[in-house]
Amino acid sequence: MEKTKQELADEIWQLSRVVDDMRVRMARLERGARSPETASAPTSRRRFLTLGAGAALGAVGLAAAKVLPAAAADGATVTTGSTVTGEHPTIIQGDAATAVPVFETKAFGFNSASLTSSGETLVGPLQGLGADGGTDPLTAVAVDGVDGWAGGLLGFGVYGLTDAGYGTVGESSTGISLYARGSGRLRQDPHNLASGVPDYTANDFEQVRDANGALWISGPGGAWMRPSLNSFPNPRRIVGQSMTSGTIYGPFDATKTTTSANSGVPVGAQSAYCAVQSYSPGVLTLFPDGTADTGIANYSGTGTAGTKLNMLYMLVPLSSAGKFKIHSYITGSVYVDVWGFLI
Repeated sequence: MEKTKQELADEIWQLSRVVDDMRVRMARLERGARSPETASAPTSRRRFLTLGAGAALGAVGLAAAKVLPAAAADGATVTTGSTVTGEHPTIIQGDAATAVPVFETKAFGFNSASLTSSGETLVGPLQGLGADGGTDPLTAVAVDGVDGWAGGLLGFGVYGLTDAGYGTVGESSTGISLYARGSGRLRQDPHNLASGVPDYTANDFEQVRDANGALWISGPGGAWMRPSLNSFPNPRRIVGQSMTSGTIYGPFDATKTTTSANSGVPVGAQSAYCAVQSYSPGVLTLFPDGTADTGIANYSGTGTAGTKLNMLYMLVPLSSAGKFKIHSYITGSVYVDVWGFLI
């Protein structure tokens, strides 16, 4: 059934209101107005919003004047649902034979030659679909997924923004989920104005920095830990026994005391900070369980047997399970007391 002139007039009036509203929004974007929620957004992001608003405004303007079919640059028809929902998806199909981008934005006058002349490089355009660029991510020419580019020290190649969720998520089935390519640099803002243990309950395996830049990480259960030397207020004995020279003892579990209580050293710690002592002179080699004896002593005690206490503070290397062995070249009692650990 054909629409009446009144119905068409009403539709054009509604579209005109949309056009006017979008013009107002574009004017605000051009003036650089920012709300508190977007105060940290980069200038390039505002330009992207302006670009998107301009494109939508042009489309609405055309629709208000005359209904036109959408078409790709090569003349192929682009079909979209009247409402873009799960029931009416918008599908943009790329060329399976070549790595043709299905979504791309460029600044006016942008071209690869200008990048080359300015010393910049661009692996590929912003893509929602691409071809396999090879096995080496440092030399691959084509880029799959999304490749965002921005020039200058304050440019944001890809900007993820959310009020309380995840701003950007990298996911891989078996590969690397996030990769700091090129310089390898990562920057992280502090969580709050205070230093010390973060003031909120962590997700499992989360990391954050405090105001002093100290890095905190969480293990299973969301317990905060420092990936540095964590010290205890008092020592916990993990080894205390008589040994004979030329014998390997262990493995000893640094996560447990000699009474089988938890020592405070977590499984996965790289090393335990210990006071190693004996009442007899000689040397010891302390090494991770599951590895070969290095044959290089890392403890040495001197003095007269039974009359002088020899003690050395050292980092005892641990296996992934938190265990170590001792190759003793001392005949007498040996004690190892843990004071902390290194993640």
